Amino acid sequence: ASDDLIAGLLNRNGLKTGNGNRWTRERVTSMRSNYHIPVFKPAEDGIEPWLNLGNAAKLLKIAPKTLRLAAEAGEIESIHPLPDGPWILARTWLITTAAQTIAERARQNPKYPAGSHPAQQNLFSSIT
Repeated sequence: ASDDLIAGLLNRNGLKTGNGNRWTRERVTSMRSNYHIPVFKPAEDGIEPWLNLGNAAKLLKIAPKTLRLAAEAGEIESIHPLPDGPWILARTWLITTAAQTIAERARQNPKYPAGSHPAQQNLFSSIT
């Protein structure tokens, strides 16, 4: 991710630098330099190996909420490093059987396309 985005996410989650300062692009850049972390560069072929929740859901052709519920339930491998940060999924995780099962389940549930998680289906059936 860009240094600006990283700084914003760290600040939104209330994290401070070692000296107790808010994060800035310059401070993230300095941290990258100190720890030899490479700068973000978009993939040359345009196919990014890591996707946020929205882009991963588009790739699976399902609603982001469906994918988030599956990630929260541990049905699909995902990373959510900060409580108020993005969900991150590897492109390779989206071609697994688990991901395809989630997508198929969502497509077979036209009544609740955004909430096709089984626990949520039970909630809806008890309401209607």
